[in-house]
Amino acid sequence: MDGVWDKLGYRKIGVIIGRCIRDCGAGRVTEALKAHSAEPVKVASYERQTANVGGAIDTVRAANPRAVVVVGPPNTVAPILKQSHAKGWKPLFLTVSFVGTDELILEAGDDAEGMVITQVVPPYYLTDLKGVALYRRALSKYAPSARPNFVSMEGFVDAMVLVEGLKRAGKELTREGLIRGIESIHDEDLGLGPQLKLDYSAKDHKGFDHVIPTVVRGGRAVPFTDWSPPHQSGRLPGL
Repeated sequence: MDGVWDKLGYRKIGVIIGRCIRDCGAGRVTEALKAHSAEPVKVASYERQTANVGGAIDTVRAANPRAVVVVGPPNTVAPILKQSHAKGWKPLFLTVSFVGTDELILEAGDDAEGMVITQVVPPYYLTDLKGVALYRRALSKYAPSARPNFVSMEGFVDAMVLVEGLKRAGKELTREGLIRGIESIHDEDLGLGPQLKLDYSAKDHKGFDHVIPTVVRGGRAVPFTDWSPPHQSGRLPGL
């Protein structure tokens, strides 16, 4: 949200979100905007697992936001993009890795172009990173028919965290020992890049304090650091 607010200067931000996750998802956007003494210009919900999103689109569109955060699974986020574009409405759409990036791109096709998706792991094609290379080798060995994607990459990192916690828990494994083991992980390099160092404590269970912004270009989620309007610039944001 800081990139949208500070770099792009967008002050009118809307939210479209599934009903059963509304409180959690919309609350996070609202909390992020509170840091800027602001709030969403409009929040609308839709019935999850359906394409009945027209009402939510029209409600948020009426507030004329520059950017819209969309939260939900790919089979509802894709229709939001398609129907919005068909109506001629093209704000900067943003979502989070929960969406399932690769499935969203597959379902939305060209309508996914320019969407910003924050990732909690590096792209699975950046094999110069040791952690990503390890994931690709393991996938090739144990699931050779599976295609690499962001979802399984996240699962692999989760497994890496669990294994590290088990190592630290000791031979006599207990629930409490595993918790202490994970909470003892500080500034751990999993080979995912300098920003993604694993860090836990008894009061902090996030693990990572950063996300990686990506923009869909040419059917692929590409990391970027240049917040020039990615949906308007017509060029690939700087890596």
